[in-house]
Amino acid sequence: MKSRRRFVAGCLLLLLPLILAQTAAADYPEIRRLAPSDPLFRQLQADLQRYHQAASRPRDPQAAIPSLPPLKILAVRVPPGMDLFALAARLNLPYDTLASINALSSPGALQTGAMVLVPSLPGLYVPIRPATTFEEILVSVSANTRTEGQEIRIAAEGGTRGFLFFPGQSFTPVERAYFLSILFRFPLPDGILTSAFGVRQNPFDGHAEFHRGVDLAAPTGTEVFAARDGLVLEIGYDPVLGNMIVLAHDGGYETVYGHLSRVEVVLKQQVRSGMIIGRVGSTGYSTGPHLHFEVRRQGASRDPAPLLPAVRERAP
Repeated sequence: MKSRRRFVAGCLLLLLPLILAQTAAADYPEIRRLAPSDPLFRQLQADLQRYHQAASRPRDPQAAIPSLPPLKILAVRVPPGMDLFALAARLNLPYDTLASINALSSPGALQTGAMVLVPSLPGLYVPIRPATTFEEILVSVSANTRTEGQEIRIAAEGGTRGFLFFPGQSFTPVERAYFLSILFRFPLPDGILTSAFGVRQNPFDGHAEFHRGVDLAAPTGTEVFAARDGLVLEIGYDPVLGNMIVLAHDGGYETVYGHLSRVEVVLKQQVRSGMIIGRVGSTGYSTGPHLHFEVRRQGASRDPAPLLPAVRERAP
């Protein structure tokens, strides 16, 4: 990423139209009607048409970066009853573009009445300094897979914020899955949540402890599925988790499957989402048959619940 930023810095003199004035966010011109009768809406559509014409032209192999129209930023207030996808469709912009430039971590983060930024160039706006988990994923994926990011600054509350702009690019499958809250599939055919992520009472001694995953009750021998495509990173026996498997996934993620009665994969094996990798058991530090399922990102445990389909909880 550092070398890419140095490359970008060397190109900035060629990209002066892309560097935004450091004005207050409220100073961006506001589209008042999402219709051709609004002059700013018409301007946006004309700018987008110029972008698509420029992007479709054969690229000069001697050019370090594509030649694009200047980037302009407008603003619009989210109308009642319009979600992110409907707003993006009305503006003729990809939802990835609106989500990344407005620091949205999910479709539900867009609120009615909120003022959002509307760029004249589609693509991804990846923050140089991420502030949320989703932005960390954008930065991580971009560092490994994206090239020719153009450094820009966009007015934000309290100052300006730096982004790398990747023209015409969209979310990868990992980024899209996280944004849509479907990053992982449920690791069992069925299971009941008996212990959530976070502080809980130890079931054996009653002392407070931090539970780094979720416990999903299911009969012994129930199939355990890989929650996403990945690589078998570790197989072993842990005094607490018993027979366990760790899978590595794109985006810096790992998933952990504990208390297994049987392991049905081998070390370094590539697995597909939904593939049977083991069977539910009660090995290790356990009060009964269940699966301990844990999600880690860059070594730190994350609450799996927001990353899974709905989890059925045990009746009180």
